[in-house]
Amino acid sequence: STRVALDHLESVPEKLSLLEDCKDTGSYCRREMIEERYMKYKDIVTSLQQQLEDSKQRVGQVKVCVCVLHFCDVKRDAEISDIEAAAHSSSWRTQNSFLCSSLLSNS
Repeated sequence: STRVALDHLESVPEKLSLLEDCKDTGSYCRREMIEERYMKYKDIVTSLQQQLEDSKQRVGQVKVCVCVLHFCDVKRDAEISDIEAAAHSSSWRTQNSFLCSSLLSNS
């Protein structure tokens, strides 16, 4: 019985060492799992940042297009106004000429 007790005492450090190894393995597995999650998180964040930059560029391009279209509309409206003014001016000249010629023929 003493021999069994001595064997048991001698084997305790080995068992403790095995227990520590298990703890280290568990800790390693947990660390590995955390690192994998972090890498996935980092990939997602990088992807979202890229999508944000792409969206910002598209918004900038749309703003430029809207400004160009607005400029084209303003320019076209100005051209139409010029044409309308020229038409009114021509009409006014025709009426003025008619009135002048009527007055001259009456006198």
